[in-house]
Amino acid sequence: MVRDFAASWGILRPFFKSLSATARGGSVRGTRNDLPEATDPLLDRVVPALVIIFLLISAYSMLTQYTTGRRDMLASSEQSLSVAAQMFVAEAAMRHHTGSEAADAVAIVPTSANLPGRAFLIVNRDGHVLRSSRPEISHGRTTHSLFALGEDILNPRFHASMRRVILADNRLASLVTNELVNGQILVAYQPVEEGLSNWQHHVSVTAALLLSFGAVTIAFSLAFYKQRSRACETEQSAQRLFNRFEVALDRGNVGLWDCRLGASHLWLSNSMFRLLGLEPRERMVSRAGIEALIHPDDLSPLDVVEKNAAQAGEIDHIFRMQNAKGQWVWLHMRAARLAETGSQPQRLLGVVMDVTAEREAAAESERAEMRLRDAIESISEAFVLWDENNQLVLCNSKYRSFHQLSDHATRRGTRYQNVMAEAHEPRIVIEIDRESDTDNKSCAYEAQFEDGRWLLISERPTRAGGFVSVGTDITARKEQEDRLLENERQLRITIADLASSREALRKQAQELSELANLYRDQKAEVLSATRLKAEFLANMNHEIRTPLNAILGFAEVIENEVLGPVACPKYRDYAAHIRVSGGNLLTIIDDILEMAHIEAGRVTIRRSSNAIGDILEDAATAVALDAATKHVLLEVDPLSTATEGQLAVEIDTRATTQALIHLARNAIRLSPAHGTVTMRARSQGDSMNIFISDRGCHLSESDIGTLSTPFGHIDGMLHDGCKGSGLSVAIARGLIELQGGTLRIRSHPRLGAITMVHLPKTPRARQLDLPMA
Repeated sequence: MVRDFAASWGILRPFFKSLSATARGGSVRGTRNDLPEATDPLLDRVVPALVIIFLLISAYSMLTQYTTGRRDMLASSEQSLSVAAQMFVAEAAMRHHTGSEAADAVAIVPTSANLPGRAFLIVNRDGHVLRSSRPEISHGRTTHSLFALGEDILNPRFHASMRRVILADNRLASLVTNELVNGQILVAYQPVEEGLSNWQHHVSVTAALLLSFGAVTIAFSLAFYKQRSRACETEQSAQRLFNRFEVALDRGNVGLWDCRLGASHLWLSNSMFRLLGLEPRERMVSRAGIEALIHPDDLSPLDVVEKNAAQAGEIDHIFRMQNAKGQWVWLHMRAARLAETGSQPQRLLGVVMDVTAEREAAAESERAEMRLRDAIESISEAFVLWDENNQLVLCNSKYRSFHQLSDHATRRGTRYQNVMAEAHEPRIVIEIDRESDTDNKSCAYEAQFEDGRWLLISERPTRAGGFVSVGTDITARKEQEDRLLENERQLRITIADLASSREALRKQAQELSELANLYRDQKAEVLSATRLKAEFLANMNHEIRTPLNAILGFAEVIENEVLGPVACPKYRDYAAHIRVSGGNLLTIIDDILEMAHIEAGRVTIRRSSNAIGDILEDAATAVALDAATKHVLLEVDPLSTATEGQLAVEIDTRATTQALIHLARNAIRLSPAHGTVTMRARSQGDSMNIFISDRGCHLSESDIGTLSTPFGHIDGMLHDGCKGSGLSVAIARGLIELQGGTLRIRSHPRLGAITMVHLPKTPRARQLDLPMA
C-alpha cells in the first residue's frame, strides 16, 4: 500500500507543481479564480508589425554579411598565400646555404600553409615545372598548360606582388611569384573559390539560422493567435480538471494540505475532512485546531517542515490524528516545500493517506514473524532459510552453533557465499538422497563436524526461488550404527573364532580321548605305585623300627653302663652319639609316616571343646627339651593362658597340638643360640589366631614357599646345622587345613619370622590341598 501511495504521489506531483505555478496566490485554492485573462487587442496589432520588422532587419543583416564578408575573406586568403610564399623562399634560401636541398616542394611548404587548393611550383625561367606540391602537376609540365597567360606570370616586374589570373580551366585564381637564390622561380597560386570556401560555408550557416529563426518566429506568432482562441477553453478545462482532482482525492482516500509556512491557517481538501470522519466545511482551518487533533507523542507535519526549513527535498512524515469517533488514525504525509517566488513566502503542499490498516497489518506481520522465529528457535533441528538471491532470511541458534557462526555473520540479507566463508565446513559429507527430477534440486546428505557431531541435512527449494535447509542431529544414531557395525564385525570374528574353536575342540576331543586312555594307563600305574608305597611304608615301619629300637636300647645300656663299667670312656660317648642319632632317625621316620597318612586321607579329625591355653601349654612342654638343648628361651604369653586361653574352641586337640609342636620345633631350629621363641593366642570374632614368632634368620618369599612343601630345605638351614626331615611345616599346614584353618608365614630381616595359625571356633569344612612330594 505504501508503494502504491508513492506511485500516486509521483503521478500527482507534476500536477501539484503546475497548479502552484499557475496560481497567482501561490496556493491550490486560487486555481479556479486565477486563470489567464483574455488577450489585449493592442497586443494583437503590435505583434505582427514587430515580426515583420524583425524579418526585414534579418534580411538586411544577411545581405551586408554577404558583401563585406566576401571581400574580407578574399583579402585574408591572398595575404596568407603571400606569407606562405615568402616563408617558402626563406626556407629554400636557408637550405641552399646549408647544402641540404629539399627533395620536393612539399618538404619546404609549412603544413599550416599547405591548405586545400593551393599549389607551390618551382619552375625554371623557361616555365618548365621542376618540383610541385601537388601530385597531379608532374615534372616537365609548363606554365602554358596551367595558366591562360603563362608567359606573363614569370615577368620579373610582378615578382612578390599578388595578382589574379585565369587558370587553364577558366577559374579565377590568386597568384604570387618569387625568385629563389638559385635562379629558379617559385609560383604559388590558389583558386579564388577555394579561398572563399569557409566564407561560403559561414554565409550558408548564417542564412539557415536566420531563416530558421524567422520560421520559428512566424510559428510562435501563429501559436500566439491560436492560444488566443484557446484561452476560454483553458479556464473551462481547468475547472473540469479541478473537479476531477477532487474526485480522485476522495476516491483514493487521500487528503491534501496547502499552507504558507508560519501561517496560522491552512487549507484542507474535502477528502481530508472525510478521512477524519468530519463534514466538509470552510477550507481554511485553524492550525491550532488541526494540531490539537494530532497525537501528543507525534510531531506535527508543519513543525517538522519548519524545523528543517534549511533542507531541500520532499517531506515524508507519519503521525496520528483523532477522528470524529475519538479513534487514532495513522496518516502518512508526503509533502513538498515550494520555494519563494518574488514576494510569495515558502509554502507546504502535501498529500495525506490513511495507513492505519497498513500499520496494523505490519504489526500483525511482525507478531507473526516473532511467533515464527520463536517456533523455529524452539525446534530441535538446525534451520536456515535463503531467498531467491541466495541471501539469508533467517536461521536459529542451533544452525549457528553447528557452524560456529556469530550473530554478526548471520544478519538478515547476508549473502550465502559470505556466510559459508566464515562457517566451519563439515569434515565428512555423505550424500544419501537426491531427487530424480533435476528441476526440483532437492537433496539430503549426512555431514560430520569437527566436534564429532553428525547432522542429517535436508535441502528443499521454495516456490519463491529460494531454498530451506533443515539439519537433524543424528550423532546418537550414527554412534549406534557404529556400534552395530562393530558388533557385526565382532560377531563375524566370533563366528570365525567359533569355527576355528570347533576345529580346535574337535582336535582337543581327539587329544582328550588319547589323554584319557593315557590317564587310565597312568592311573593304574599310580595306583600300583601307591599300593607299593603303602606296602613299603608298612614294611619300613616294622623292618626299620624293630632294629632301630634294638640299636637305641643297646646304646642306652652301654651309655648307662648297666652291665658294668666300660673299659674306655670313649665308648660311652660313642654310645651316646648312637642313641641321639637313632632318635633323630626315628623322628624322621615318624614324620614320613604321618605325612603319608595325611596325603592318603587316613587322618581322622575328632573335634571337641578345648581351652586354647591348655593346648599351648602341652605344645610348649613337648618342645621344652629341644629349646633347652639349643639354649633357646621358649615363652608362652601369659594372656594366652589366662584370659584368651580359657576360651573354648571346637578343634581336634591331638592334631592341633601336633601342628603347634612341629611349628614350635621348626622355630627353635631356625633360632640362634640364646634366642627367644614366643607363643600366643588371640581371639578374633568367630576365629582364633595363634602366633609363633622367633628371632631367627630372614626367610624370603621363595624360602617360605620351599619350607611349605614336603621335604623342603633351604641352603641356610643346612649350613647352620638346622637339619631335619623337611616335613614340619607341610605336616602342620595339613593338620590345620583339615580343620578348616589356614597357616601363614611372614619374615622380616631385623624382626625374624612369625607364623600365624588361623582356626575357626566352630567346625567349618575345608578341602585339603597339599602339594605332592
